[in-house]
Amino acid sequence: MSEQQFEEYLEGSMNLSDRSKQMYRNQFRKFQEMNKNLITQSQANIIDFVDKADEYALNTKLAMLNVAVNLRKFYGKEVNKINNRKLQIADDYAQEKEDKKCDKKAELPTAKQLIAHENRLYLDGNWEGFIVTHLLRLLSLRNKDLDVIILPADRSRRDDKNQNYLVARKLNSQLVRNNYKTANKYGTKKNVIQSKRLLKAIKELVAERDLELGKNKIHLFARKDNAKLYEDSLAKRIRSHTYQGLSETDYNKIFVSQVAQMKDLKRLKEISENRGTSLDVLLNEYHLDC
Repeated sequence: MSEQQFEEYLEGSMNLSDRSKQMYRNQFRKFQEMNKNLITQSQANIIDFVDKADEYALNTKLAMLNVAVNLRKFYGKEVNKINNRKLQIADDYAQEKEDKKCDKKAELPTAKQLIAHENRLYLDGNWEGFIVTHLLRLLSLRNKDLDVIILPADRSRRDDKNQNYLVARKLNSQLVRNNYKTANKYGTKKNVIQSKRLLKAIKELVAERDLELGKNKIHLFARKDNAKLYEDSLAKRIRSHTYQGLSETDYNKIFVSQVAQMKDLKRLKEISENRGTSLDVLLNEYHLDC
């Protein structure tokens, strides 16, 4: 099969986004050793080739077979045997994910341990660390969500629609997120946080840096000269504050699993809304239900 035939298939697939097309190209290249011949090769040969590709994980093998199926359908070739093998691998992959969930749950700390660590940061006056872990717990944030500028309660200062803001108000705080992973789908998110400790931590952080709210540009994550932290250092900076250096994903898994175990559907919906993630994805990917 020629590259031209493959590109003709992509161009004829009107429902594929540019990103999906690139993913298809990546999977197609994995058939290089069989000359990418997915049309004239038998289904048995294609299945055997994928099964023997031990360097690839099960989810990658599923993606490879998916490309083979769609390509053969486009050119009017049979796909029944490949589809059957896809179902078998999908079952194996589902079991593999469940096993990994159980392993992950066994190695992760409890929600109580995370909260105890958060409280210790507050008592120790580690204001940046407390703000990070407090917001991770309350709003189930991703790393990018925490890349904020700290402002006083003045709407006129929030003029950058690509910037996130942490607003210190008189009685509470507000997190305004314009720039986060699923912003294109969910739009700007605004969360009012009724936490006296958070408000105190924000003010103490500003004071210890010898800055002034409304006068200086204050980044939550700043370098020594108070300039914005480089984006590629963000994850490392956040992990420097979390319990045992856990990622924001692990934090979310721990709290989602705790809430799901309590069968608190209202709270799960809140987490889904705050994170900008569907409830199905939240339960399937973050709930360690072993």
